[in-house]
Amino acid sequence: MLKYIVQTNEMNEIMGLLYRVLDIRITFFDLQGGELEGFNIKEISPFCNENRKNPETRERCIACDRENLETARKTRKIHIYHCHTGLLEGMIPLYDKHRKYLGSIVFGQLRDKELDYKDLGYSEDSLIFRNRESTEKEMHDIGALLKYLSEYISENEIIKNNNKDWAEKIEDFIGANLTKKITLNMLAEAAAKSSSFLSHNFPDEFGMPLKAYMREKKMKEALKLLESGKSVRETAYELGYYDEFHFSKEFKRHFGETPSKYKEK
Repeated sequence: MLKYIVQTNEMNEIMGLLYRVLDIRITFFDLQGGELEGFNIKEISPFCNENRKNPETRERCIACDRENLETARKTRKIHIYHCHTGLLEGMIPLYDKHRKYLGSIVFGQLRDKELDYKDLGYSEDSLIFRNRESTEKEMHDIGALLKYLSEYISENEIIKNNNKDWAEKIEDFIGANLTKKITLNMLAEAAAKSSSFLSHNFPDEFGMPLKAYMREKKMKEALKLLESGKSVRETAYELGYYDEFHFSKEFKRHFGETPSKYKEK
């Protein structure tokens, strides 16, 4: 399984600075959807803390986190949303220099100024009214600031995956041959490892089987090409798909919308 290398002192300094300046809860969730601990961050709000004491509500919180982490990972953009209790939260997906997903910066637990929480069933003495207020626009502004910070964290490898040499060789080979049909034997030769070694170790190191990883890499590259102005047809052929229809079908299965719809946005 992929492990993290964290420059703890610098990361703790960054998190502490954000806490003092913004006075909101900002944390980091890893690839498995778990919160990295040990940083100087604002404590969970009394309302959320009380909710998580109830096993059923806690499971809903965890499910909400996972669902939105996946959305942030797939869209690769600032993701602002209302959690299942009605609080505003945001996520910034973080990628390393190889454009591999590392996890997400998560912030929020803020009450929406534009929502009437009494209409949502909360009484006047509910702990939710102690949560700081915000708006979706303010959340997007905070998200934009944190996005710049995430790029600094990535560029300076303050958080990075502890990849092995053979895994880095495979990453480089796949990146250079995305348009080709890559086999396990080709990867074994590139990494100077046996096919049986890769068959056994690839899913543990990359978090998914080879076929799924290749699809993930192609879809990430597709976003870059579409955002650069390439047409759907040009993107399909540059990534080695034999026709535009097949590419669009796989894109929709991965992102939940067609590449044409994505370009319209």
